[in-house]
Amino acid sequence: MKKITILFSIVMVMMIIIISCKKNEDDPVPTERKKYAWVAGDEDSTEYGMILYSADAGETWVRQGEGSAALQGIAVEDIWAVDENNVWATASDNVILRTKDGGQTWTRIPAPDYYPNNELMSISIVNETNIWISGGKGVVYNSTDDGNIWAMFDTNFFHCDGLQGIYAISPEKVYVVGGIGTGTIRGFIAYTLNGGVSWDSVFPANNYNKWEWIGVTSSENTIVVYGGKSHYMVSTDGGTTWKNDSVPGAGGGGAKADINHLIMLNSQTWWGAMDMGHICFTKDGGTNWTIQKTDQGYYFMVGLDAWDSQLALAVGFSSGLPKGVPIVKTTNGGADWEVKKIYNSNLNKISFIKQ
Repeated sequence: MKKITILFSIVMVMMIIIISCKKNEDDPVPTERKKYAWVAGDEDSTEYGMILYSADAGETWVRQGEGSAALQGIAVEDIWAVDENNVWATASDNVILRTKDGGQTWTRIPAPDYYPNNELMSISIVNETNIWISGGKGVVYNSTDDGNIWAMFDTNFFHCDGLQGIYAISPEKVYVVGGIGTGTIRGFIAYTLNGGVSWDSVFPANNYNKWEWIGVTSSENTIVVYGGKSHYMVSTDGGTTWKNDSVPGAGGGGAKADINHLIMLNSQTWWGAMDMGHICFTKDGGTNWTIQKTDQGYYFMVGLDAWDSQLALAVGFSSGLPKGVPIVKTTNGGADWEVKKIYNSNLNKISFIKQ
């Protein structure tokens, strides 16, 4: 009986292995996420806002939307690529843009019309269909249904000249920051923990709101608010406590470079785009920083996105007449930056696909 039991057990194990192998053969093979990227930029001599697209991690670029009524007469301020087909952008004149076909066609999405000439500066999307937008005049918009219906929150609370940055950590937890522009307190930080039902403000120690805040981002339980003169604030406990800090050695001639855009790959690895052609990088949550030179010192680096700790793209902005505004790329963690394309229009933000 023991021999028969052992033989039966061996047969059953072999059948399980065969069935398991067959199932694995039938399963679809996961494909690598494609390194598609989009850039948002100002209106140029064609009188159309700039949207650029790369299908090869920033090596080559093509323009999208030129000649489309959706992009006529506007500056495209920010862009968020959900995936290879669905991309959203914000623009001047209270314009929200969308493509569902990877940029072959762009359409305008109706926004609340309280401020028709307003500049929509920042966009953040969570769970693919929950969209948050911030802009001038203290405007914050939210759509929870993929852009069909929009809510606008009380602008009296957001008493800012411009809410330059917004980031949705979850559908309920959202941070928004900006600059007041007058007086000794120049920065403004607000957050909601219930999807915008109620809002509260952050008042950092040592009057750190004296710095104008440009943006906010988050990874895991770490939140970073960043902005003027290399200054930033970081919370490692989800916003309960905050530490004031700054990027050392970023600037020239006694000046301090602004942190214009910051991307977190995780709680420790951050890339930042700064004035004077600088890029800042940390792999230990801001304890140590490396300042990287792109050799584009004439330009403010205002937009950056990173695929990983080696591959990143950044775009520039000129406060004067644009003179060959660059898209730059690194494939070795910022040891070298190479100009990939030059445009005669200011470029504002850049986005790899998020999934």
